[in-house]
Amino acid sequence: MWRRLENFLYSLQTYPDLGPDLHLRQQVNQWLSQRSALNPSEWHRRFWQTHGVSRAVSTFVYHHLTDHSGLEIARTWPTDHLEQDLHLTLVCWFDWHLQLCEHFCQQFNADQDACLAIQHLKTMQELVLFLEERARTPVSSSL
Repeated sequence: MWRRLENFLYSLQTYPDLGPDLHLRQQVNQWLSQRSALNPSEWHRRFWQTHGVSRAVSTFVYHHLTDHSGLEIARTWPTDHLEQDLHLTLVCWFDWHLQLCEHFCQQFNADQDACLAIQHLKTMQELVLFLEERARTPVSSSL
């Protein structure tokens, strides 16, 4: 019983370290607000169609990152840096890349191990192109 209580109290202490920085999220959204917001179709057409990215992948990134980061992904550009500009590790939960990878692999039947390299990508363009490549090479059956 005491151990459970200790664990609960410890989790309350570490929550701020692992949880999103809401103040920084607000600052990033304020910076992004200087740009026009695009709907998923416009975002795809403007930034990703010329790179051969499927609408399914760009729509996944658009909705997933919006939901999990609290950022207005509709206002992001391919040149935006995931950490330097968008501060994803700080505005999301600390394991945002693992969650993105898990959801992506489920939706696109991709290899989760190969997908874990997400944490090393630098820009939105690298992220979207990386995921497009993974979506095109689904997990092969080992039977």
